[in-house]
Amino acid sequence: MSWVPRFPEVKANLKLTNGEFGSLVSMGAIGNLVALLTVGHLVHKYGARWMLHLGSFLLASSLVFLTHSTSSLLFLIFIIIQGGAISAFHISINSQGFFYQDRTKKQIITLLSGFWSSGALLSSIIAGLLVDRVALDTYTNFLSAFCFIAMSIIIVKISPNLVKADLNPDSEHRARDMFKGFTIDKQVSAALLLVIMLEYAVGDWAAIYVKEDMKIVGGIHTLPYILFTLAMIIGRLNLHNLLPKYSIDYLVVRASLLSGLSFIAGIIAVSIVGTSNPTLVIVILSISFTIAGLGSSFLGPSVMNAANTRSKFPSSVVIGQIGVINIALVFVVRWVIAWTAQATSLTLALLIPAVMLLTVPYFAKIFKSV
Repeated sequence: MSWVPRFPEVKANLKLTNGEFGSLVSMGAIGNLVALLTVGHLVHKYGARWMLHLGSFLLASSLVFLTHSTSSLLFLIFIIIQGGAISAFHISINSQGFFYQDRTKKQIITLLSGFWSSGALLSSIIAGLLVDRVALDTYTNFLSAFCFIAMSIIIVKISPNLVKADLNPDSEHRARDMFKGFTIDKQVSAALLLVIMLEYAVGDWAAIYVKEDMKIVGGIHTLPYILFTLAMIIGRLNLHNLLPKYSIDYLVVRASLLSGLSFIAGIIAVSIVGTSNPTLVIVILSISFTIAGLGSSFLGPSVMNAANTRSKFPSSVVIGQIGVINIALVFVVRWVIAWTAQATSLTLALLIPAVMLLTVPYFAKIFKSV
C-alpha cells in the first residue's frame, strides 16, 4: 500500500492519462485471477507457510519494479505479478483466520482486516510525509527490503501455528474438484462487489482527485485517504463490541447507507465550493471520507464470513471461488470508473461506488446465517 499515495508520481513517470493509468492498474486483476484459481488448492494441499513466503517475496519485488518503471509494458507485467502476490497472501492469511475462527467461534476475520488497514494507514502516513522529501524509488527500495525481511522472520516464527497440509486422503480436495464443484453464490458475489468498490476507488483515485482536481498540494493531499483508512481500522477493530447488541444484518444495512450518503455529500459539497478555498475543501473531504470509511469498514469482511458460512468447501477454496467472480466484476467496474473519469471527471467517477453502496440493503438477508 506504500505506493498508493504516490500514484500521481507513478502516473507522471509513465506519462499516462487518468484513463490509461486506471486501466493499467486494473490489469492486476489478471494476476489476482490466476492466484485465486490455484492458491486455495495449494494452501489446502501443502499448507499456508510456503504460500505466505512466496506472496511476500513477490509483493516486495514487484513494488520495486512498479515504482522504477517508465515503460507501460514492464509496468503491466509487474502489476499482474503484484496482483497474483496480493491474492496468494490474501488467501493464505485469511485461510488461517477462518481456521482459527471456526475453532474458537471468535470474529477474527474482521479484526484481520483491521490490522491490514492499520498497516495501510501507517504506510500512507509515511508516504505522505515523504512526498517531495524522499525520491519515490529510494523510498520503495528501502520499504520493500525492510518489509520482506520482517515478513519472512514473522512467518518463520508463526509457522508451527499455520494451517498444515491436509494429508487425509478421505478429505483431499483436488484441483479439479474446484472446477467440477465450482458454484456461484450470486447474492454473495453481488454484495461483495457493492461493498468493496468504494475502498478500491478511494485507494486508486483519492490522492489524484485531491491533488489534481481539488488543487491541494503537498503531503496533505493524502489526508482524506488516511482518515478514510483510519476510520476503517476503528470500525473493524470494534465491530465485536456491537454484535452482542445488534445483528450483523441490522448493522450492514445502516452502515452501507451511512457510508454511501456521506461520501456522495462530500463530493457534491466540494464541487460546489470549488478550488478557491482549499482549507474548506480539505475539511469537507476529511469529514466525508472519515464517515464513509467508518460505515464501510466491516462490510467486506462480513460478506466473506457469509460466503464461508454458506459454502461446503474448505475456507481456502471458498476465498478463491468467491474471489474469482469478484475479481472479474471489480475489473469491469474499475475500468468503468477509470474511463468515466477520463471522459467526464473524477467527481462523477467517484460517485459510482458510493451509489453502489446504497443498494447493499437489498442483500441483507445473506447475513442471517452468519
